[in-house]
Amino acid sequence: MKYISNLSILTALLLIALGFTACDSEQESAIYTDAANGAAFVNASLANITVSPADPTFTVDIVRANAGTELSGTVALTATVADEPLAGCTVSGYTFAAGENMTKITVNVTPLEIGKELDITLTLDGEKPISGSNTISVTVNKDYNWVSLGTGTFVDVLAFTEAPYNVEIQKADGFDRYRVIKPYAEGLKNDDGDWGNAVAATSCDYIEFWLKDGIIYYNKFFIGINYDGSPSNAIYAYHPSSFSGISLANNKQLDDKTFQLAPYYYIEALQGGFDYTGEGGSILITLP
Repeated sequence: MKYISNLSILTALLLIALGFTACDSEQESAIYTDAANGAAFVNASLANITVSPADPTFTVDIVRANAGTELSGTVALTATVADEPLAGCTVSGYTFAAGENMTKITVNVTPLEIGKELDITLTLDGEKPISGSNTISVTVNKDYNWVSLGTGTFVDVLAFTEAPYNVEIQKADGFDRYRVIKPYAEGLKNDDGDWGNAVAATSCDYIEFWLKDGIIYYNKFFIGINYDGSPSNAIYAYHPSSFSGISLANNKQLDDKTFQLAPYYYIEALQGGFDYTGEGGSILITLP
């Protein structure tokens, strides 16, 4: 189960309390009683989340300012994939025990197919709170089932002078989607590349890449090297689709087992870097 907390409980309650106390004290009366006792989300949206196929649920915090008595309620859910309703997703009701300012609701997205994006809106019952929100939206993905293929090889000619390195390769069951596990760990440990103090304490846990219309795509990943040794100058490998006017064509499959990545190594703080998007690329991954 994923646990999604949109703000710390202290901050959440402070925000809601400020919403109540900001009103003119002479106007404080029974008209605010229901709102003060009512539940609220702190934000109107959450960051995208990914749930496990084995446990496709996540929780969301809700808060209230007045914790004097027990309070229970219901939550409405709408779920769509590509603007089409998806039936079968559920959300629990909520209960605050007397004295509790925070509780959780649980959302179950079992019907969501792997590889699809689900847009969810949750709405708490009752009046709209004075502060916070009685609705929240979030985009949900269901993770792939990753199967180890065994030991393959990994080469990055920018990072390392020696090659190749043995790495674990995983594949998403039923999809042309792969992960290279800890691709930089061994080379950085050996300081293969003579980067010295530019080698960072960590690098990406994996490179995940997939095929679409003959092009290899991937999200940016940290290669574990800081330009000039400064952590603020971390070097990331960006897919060329992140930039305009750069060809994607050299991110391609070379044969049944060999994949070429041709990234732009970008230093975000400096807004520049190393262009390896040409024909030879810089990264070669070989399946077992």
